[in-house]
Amino acid sequence: MSQPRYQDVAAGDVPVIENSGVSVRLVAGEFNGVRGPVTEIAIKPLYMDVTLLPGARFELGVPAGHAANAYVFEGAAVFGGTPAEAVRMLVFGEGERIEVNTEGGVRFLFMAGQPIREQIVPYGPFVMNTEAEIRQVFEDIKSGNFAQPW
Repeated sequence: MSQPRYQDVAAGDVPVIENSGVSVRLVAGEFNGVRGPVTEIAIKPLYMDVTLLPGARFELGVPAGHAANAYVFEGAAVFGGTPAEAVRMLVFGEGERIEVNTEGGVRFLFMAGQPIREQIVPYGPFVMNTEAEIRQVFEDIKSGNFAQPW
């Protein structure tokens, strides 16, 4: 129930790190000494859009204490011995080092963050911790208190 906040990030503000057939658009977190523009998030996320040209290789470690996954949405690659092609989600273990190799090129999102480890109750577009909180959302909508103007 924390106060919501918004970070406006223009495409031009997202740094691109390129090296040996690998291009990383870094949205959040740190990579190769560069910080992404999305900051001050409690789970300390690492969020990047990675493109590998044909024959390229990429290595990345999952930060200790983070849950991580990769969403392959173009091409195909081998992630630490596991082949994956678009469209597929891969889940990695904490502190794992991932090596990505591709013959024909691949593009994927890599996302990692500290798990919150809280109970969740989803209902439509809302995700809260308890059913009572979900009911409160609908009461707030009915009463006009759900969203406050900026």
